[in-house]
Amino acid sequence: MEPGESVDTVVRRMHGDAVGSVVVVDDEKPLGLVSDRDLAMAVLDETFDAEETDIVEFVDEETPTIEGDAGVYDLVELLSQKGLRRVPVVEDGELAGIISLSDVVVLLGMELQHVGTAIRSSSPAYERSGMEYYHD
Repeated sequence: MEPGESVDTVVRRMHGDAVGSVVVVDDEKPLGLVSDRDLAMAVLDETFDAEETDIVEFVDEETPTIEGDAGVYDLVELLSQKGLRRVPVVEDGELAGIISLSDVVVLLGMELQHVGTAIRSSSPAYERSGMEYYHD
Protein backbone atom coordinates (compact mmCIF):
# COMPACT_ATOMS: atom_id res chain seq x y z
CA MET A 1 0.00 0.00 0.00
CA GLU A 2 1.14 3.53 -0.63
CA PRO A 3 0.40 6.88 1.00
CA GLY A 4 -2.67 8.44 -0.61
CA GLU A 5 -4.71 5.25 -0.69
CA SER A 6 -7.95 5.45 1.25
CA VAL A 7 -8.66 3.27 4.25
CA ASP A 8 -11.66 1.90 2.34
CA THR A 9 -9.43 0.76 -0.54
CA VAL A 10 -6.90 -0.81 1.81
CA VAL A 11 -9.54 -2.64 3.86
CA ARG A 12 -11.14 -4.05 0.72
CA ARG A 13 -7.77 -5.23 -0.53
CA MET A 14 -6.88 -6.77 2.84
CA HIS A 15 -10.21 -8.58 2.82
CA GLY A 16 -9.71 -9.79 -0.75
CA ASP A 17 -6.18 -10.99 0.00
CA ALA A 18 -7.25 -12.47 3.37
CA VAL A 19 -4.48 -10.67 5.27
CA GLY A 20 -4.55 -8.99 8.65
CA SER A 21 -1.92 -6.33 8.05
CA VAL A 22 -0.21 -4.33 5.35
CA VAL A 23 2.98 -2.36 5.11
CA VAL A 24 2.65 1.15 3.79
CA VAL A 25 5.60 1.90 1.52
CA ASP A 26 6.90 5.00 -0.13
CA ASP A 27 9.36 4.45 -2.98
CA GLU A 28 9.69 0.76 -1.94
CA LYS A 29 10.77 1.79 1.58
CA PRO A 30 8.48 0.78 4.46
CA LEU A 31 6.90 3.64 6.35
CA GLY A 32 5.17 1.38 8.85
CA LEU A 33 2.67 -1.34 9.47
CA VAL A 34 -1.13 -1.08 9.65
CA SER A 35 -3.14 -3.93 11.15
CA ASP A 36 -6.78 -4.85 10.82
CA ARG A 37 -7.10 -4.16 14.54
CA ASP A 38 -5.85 -0.59 14.07
CA LEU A 39 -8.48 -0.05 11.41
CA ALA A 40 -11.28 -1.78 13.32
CA MET A 41 -10.85 0.63 16.22
CA ALA A 42 -11.43 3.60 13.90
CA VAL A 43 -14.95 2.40 13.16
CA LEU A 44 -15.94 3.34 16.70
CA ASP A 45 -15.41 7.01 15.82
CA GLU A 46 -18.69 8.18 14.28
CA THR A 47 -16.89 10.94 12.35
CA PHE A 48 -14.52 8.48 10.67
CA ASP A 49 -14.83 8.37 6.86
CA ALA A 50 -13.01 5.36 5.39
CA GLU A 51 -13.31 6.66 1.83
CA GLU A 52 -11.73 10.02 2.66
CA THR A 53 -9.10 8.99 5.21
CA ASP A 54 -5.58 8.34 3.93
CA ILE A 55 -4.12 5.03 5.11
CA VAL A 56 -0.95 6.85 6.15
CA GLU A 57 -2.89 8.22 9.15
CA PHE A 58 -2.82 4.69 10.60
CA VAL A 59 0.85 4.00 10.02
CA ASP A 60 2.76 3.08 13.14
CA GLU A 61 5.98 4.90 12.30
CA GLU A 62 7.79 3.14 15.12
CA THR A 63 7.34 -0.26 13.50
CA PRO A 64 10.75 -1.93 13.49
CA THR A 65 11.95 -3.93 10.50
CA ILE A 66 14.23 -6.94 10.22
CA GLU A 67 16.76 -7.78 7.53
CA GLY A 68 15.95 -10.70 5.26
CA ASP A 69 19.10 -12.56 6.25
CA ALA A 70 18.45 -12.30 10.00
CA GLY A 71 18.23 -15.54 11.96
CA VAL A 72 15.10 -16.90 13.54
CA TYR A 73 16.44 -16.21 17.04
CA ASP A 74 16.99 -12.53 16.20
CA LEU A 75 13.46 -12.39 14.82
CA VAL A 76 11.89 -14.01 17.88
CA GLU A 77 13.88 -11.73 20.18
CA LEU A 78 12.69 -8.64 18.27
CA LEU A 79 9.07 -9.78 18.30
CA SER A 80 9.30 -10.56 22.01
CA GLN A 81 11.07 -7.36 23.05
CA LYS A 82 8.67 -5.14 21.11
CA GLY A 83 5.53 -7.14 21.86
CA LEU A 84 4.81 -7.63 18.15
CA ARG A 85 3.09 -10.37 16.19
CA ARG A 86 4.52 -9.42 12.81
CA VAL A 87 7.35 -7.36 11.37
CA PRO A 88 8.25 -6.10 7.88
CA VAL A 89 11.25 -7.77 6.27
CA VAL A 90 13.64 -5.54 4.34
CA GLU A 91 16.52 -6.15 1.98
CA ASP A 92 18.77 -3.20 1.17
CA GLY A 93 16.24 -0.92 2.86
CA GLU A 94 13.37 -2.00 0.59
CA LEU A 95 10.34 -4.04 1.62
CA ALA A 96 10.76 -7.75 0.89
CA GLY A 97 7.75 -9.05 2.83
CA ILE A 98 6.21 -9.54 6.25
CA ILE A 99 6.92 -12.33 8.71
CA SER A 100 4.63 -13.16 11.59
CA LEU A 101 4.89 -15.06 14.83
CA SER A 102 2.59 -17.67 13.26
CA ASP A 103 5.10 -18.12 10.42
CA VAL A 104 7.82 -18.79 12.99
CA VAL A 105 5.67 -21.35 14.83
CA VAL A 106 4.90 -23.19 11.58
CA LEU A 107 8.58 -23.13 10.54
CA LEU A 108 9.76 -24.45 13.90
CA GLY A 109 7.08 -27.15 13.84
CA MET A 110 8.27 -28.30 10.43
CA GLU A 111 11.87 -28.33 11.64
CA LEU A 112 10.91 -30.44 14.67
CA GLN A 113 9.19 -32.93 12.36
CA HIS A 114 12.39 -33.22 10.30
CA VAL A 115 14.45 -33.76 13.44
CA GLY A 116 12.02 -36.42 14.67
CA THR A 117 12.15 -38.21 11.33
CA ALA A 118 15.96 -38.16 11.32
CA ILE A 119 16.12 -39.54 14.86
CA ARG A 120 13.56 -42.27 14.16
CA SER A 121 15.31 -43.38 11.00
CA SER A 122 18.73 -43.62 12.65
CA SER A 123 17.75 -45.27 15.94
CA PRO A 124 16.46 -48.85 16.19
CA ALA A 125 14.71 -48.04 19.47
CA TYR A 126 12.33 -45.73 17.62
CA GLU A 127 11.31 -48.33 15.06
CA ARG A 128 8.74 -49.63 17.55
CA SER A 129 5.61 -47.62 18.18
CA GLY A 130 5.30 -45.86 21.51
CA MET A 131 2.52 -48.20 22.63
CA GLU A 132 4.73 -51.29 22.16
CA TYR A 133 6.85 -50.15 25.11
CA TYR A 134 3.85 -50.44 27.45
CA HIS A 135 3.01 -54.03 26.48
CA ASP A 136 6.38 -55.69 27.19
